[in-house]
Amino acid sequence: MTLFWILSTAALCLCALWLAYPFLRKTEIERDETDAALSIYRDQADEIRRDLATGLISRSEFDAAQREIEVRALKAARNSVGGMSVTRRSPLTATVVVAALVAGSAAGYAWLGTAGAEDRPLAARKTEALVQKAQAGDIGSRIELLVETVKEHPDSFEDWWLLARSYAATGDNASAADAYRRAAELSENDPGVLSAYAEAMTLANGNKVPQAAKILFQQIRAETGDPRARYYLALAKAQAQDFDGALRDWAALAAESDPNAPWMPLVRRDIVNMARFTESDVSKYLPDASRAELNKAAGKQADADQFALLRRAAALDKQLEDDPSDYKGWQELAQIRAALGDARKARAAVDAARDRFSAAPFILSKLDATAADLGLDLIPGTEAVNGPSQEDITAVQSLSADEQAELIEGMVAGLAAKLDDNPDNPDGWVMLVRSYSHLGETGKAADALARASAHYSDNPDVLAKIKSNVAGLVE
Repeated sequence: MTLFWILSTAALCLCALWLAYPFLRKTEIERDETDAALSIYRDQADEIRRDLATGLISRSEFDAAQREIEVRALKAARNSVGGMSVTRRSPLTATVVVAALVAGSAAGYAWLGTAGAEDRPLAARKTEALVQKAQAGDIGSRIELLVETVKEHPDSFEDWWLLARSYAATGDNASAADAYRRAAELSENDPGVLSAYAEAMTLANGNKVPQAAKILFQQIRAETGDPRARYYLALAKAQAQDFDGALRDWAALAAESDPNAPWMPLVRRDIVNMARFTESDVSKYLPDASRAELNKAAGKQADADQFALLRRAAALDKQLEDDPSDYKGWQELAQIRAALGDARKARAAVDAARDRFSAAPFILSKLDATAADLGLDLIPGTEAVNGPSQEDITAVQSLSADEQAELIEGMVAGLAAKLDDNPDNPDGWVMLVRSYSHLGETGKAADALARASAHYSDNPDVLAKIKSNVAGLVE
C-alpha cells in the first residue's frame, strides 16, 4: 500500500506541474508574424518592378505577379491580430489550477477508492475471477483452479482426484489419465482409483485396451470383481478376436448385475453387436433380449423396409461422392450399412469419414460415438492389411516376368513386416501363408503358419479359422 501512495503522489505532482507551468513562465513579448509577411511582399513588389525595368519580364507578366502579391498582402492584413502579443506570469492562476487538481483527486478517491483495502496482487485477482467463473459452472475455470491447487499441494489426493474427474468430464482423457495416475500413487493403489486410471488410458487410446490397462484391470478384477474391470477385460478379448470369450464374459456380467445398473446399457449394446458380427443367437447370451435387440442382432431393423434402406444407401454413396464434407451423411451411411448387416462396409464408411475429418476433433468424437454404438470398433484388423488394388494389378501386368516376381516378393516381404509389428490380424496371416505357398516357398509358408499358431495359441477359435483357410497349402 505504501508503494501505491508514493506512486500516486508522484503522478499527482507531475500532473500539477504540467498544468501550472504555462502560468509560471516569465513575461514574454511576441511579435505578430503578419508584419514579417507584409515586409516580404513589399520586397517582392520592388523586385518585379526592377525586372520590368530591365526587360526580364513582360508587362503582362508584371501585372499578373503584382495582382498575386496584392491578394496575398491583403489576406495577411486581414488575419493580423494587432502586431504584438504579451504573455505574463500568473502565480495565482497556477495556484488555483494545482489546488483544483489536488482537491478533485482527493474527492474522487474518497468517493470511489477504498483506503483501507489490502494489497491485491494480479495473481490474487486472477484467482478470484476464476473462482467466480467456476462457481457459475464454468468447468474450464474449475480445471485451471485445480491445476494451480495441485501445484501448491502436490500431495493432496482429493485435489488430483477432482482434477482427473474434471478432465474426464471435458473428454480430455489423456490429461485425465495423467491426473488419475498421480491420484492412484497417492491413494496407495486403491482399486477404485486404479480402475478409473485404466479406463482413462483406454479411452485416450481410442477405446482400445492397451496392455498396461489390461494388466491393471486383471489385478482389480482379482481383488474386487469390479464391473468396470470385467467389462474392459471382455472388450480386450473382443479386440484380440476372442469373440466367444468376450460374449461369455459380458453375458456373465449382465447376469450378475442389477438390471438398473448404470453400466448395463453399454454391456447389452456390446452383447447385441458382437452377436450380430459372429452370427450368434443373442438370446443365448441375453435371455431377456427385447424385440429391438433381437432384430438388431439378426442384422435387421424393426419394421424397416430393406429395399428402402438399400436405395437410401445408394443415394448416400452418390451424395458423399459429390460432397464428402457432410459428416452426418457418413454417420447415416454407416448406420444403414450396419442395419443391413454389412459390418465391413459400415466400418469402411466410418474410416473414410475419419480420414476426411482427421483435423476436426469435434466431428471425430461424433464418428467415434457412432462406431462405438454400432460395435464397429469391437473387431480390429478390418483395415490393417489390404490386398492389391486394381491399379496395382494393372501395373504388375505391364512388367516383365522377372520384374513381376521381384515386385511380388517385395510386397510379400512388406506384408510379413507389417505382421511382425501388428500380429493381431488373422486375415493378414492367411494372406501371408497363401502368398508364400504360391511363390513355392513352402518353408516360409510353414514358418508363417507356425508364428500365427504361436500368437493365437490361447485363442483356438481364431487359430482354427486361419488353418481352415490355408488347408492343403502347408504340410
